[in-house]
Amino acid sequence: MGNAVAADPGSTVAAMVRVVYDEEKFAYDPAPGDPANYLLDRVLANKRGNCLGLTVVFLSLAERLGLPLSGVYAPSHCFARYEGNGVRVNIETGATGGERADDWYVRKFRIGEGRPYLRTLGRKEMIGVFLKSVGAAYSRQGRDEEALRLYREAGAFYPGLPDVYYNAGVSLQKLGRHEEAIGQYKIAITVDPGMAAARGNLAASLCGCGRIEDGIREFRKALEISPENATARAGLAKAYFSRGAYREAIEHCDRAIEQGCRFEPSMLEVLNRYRRPGDNSPGP
Repeated sequence: MGNAVAADPGSTVAAMVRVVYDEEKFAYDPAPGDPANYLLDRVLANKRGNCLGLTVVFLSLAERLGLPLSGVYAPSHCFARYEGNGVRVNIETGATGGERADDWYVRKFRIGEGRPYLRTLGRKEMIGVFLKSVGAAYSRQGRDEEALRLYREAGAFYPGLPDVYYNAGVSLQKLGRHEEAIGQYKIAITVDPGMAAARGNLAASLCGCGRIEDGIREFRKALEISPENATARAGLAKAYFSRGAYREAIEHCDRAIEQGCRFEPSMLEVLNRYRRPGDNSPGP
């Protein structure tokens, strides 16, 4: 059946939401790492799914009905969208199908101008999102070689998805393949310059290869994008410490500790020797 645009999109969407959540009793389960929450057969069997799993339920229902529903991707989040004849209705699968404006996602996920999110995706691109998610589940299980294979396939379906390259970088970094990880993180940043986590991980891989100055530069860029990024702050402190720039290390170490980060007692002991009178000491 070809796509048909409903005469009353609002009522059509409301009817779909009612069927999925009220009549069929599907429930949102945010756990991203459990394949049962996004593999369609398990989602249908358990009547539970994460944002991706429930989005796939809506897409499957819309395909049967010939309705113009598509998937949409935000950073680490997915939802469904009805779009036809100039009408757009976002279906927030993590909130029992409640309608959310695009601006709501911009604020919630801090999506700056020019970042590659909130596009209406085609079927191939959604396959890429799905394969990326399966790869992430493999990586959490320590199956990073298998995860890398899935990320390559995901990139073939959706080359504009930053998470494909970021996740590949994480797996390569875990495998100790830092130079390859650096390449993947750089692609992720090219696709999404506002991806602070990718810059932080790029910085860590650069430092892991002994390129401390380059690592410091990238940590600082990550903090320009996301000043409250405690992981990047701690990484910058360690990078300055490795370079012997103890005063700079003290500044960022103290701020990272305030954010809940912990450091090796031996590192803190050295830094305490370089504190000026009146400086607060975080202690060993």
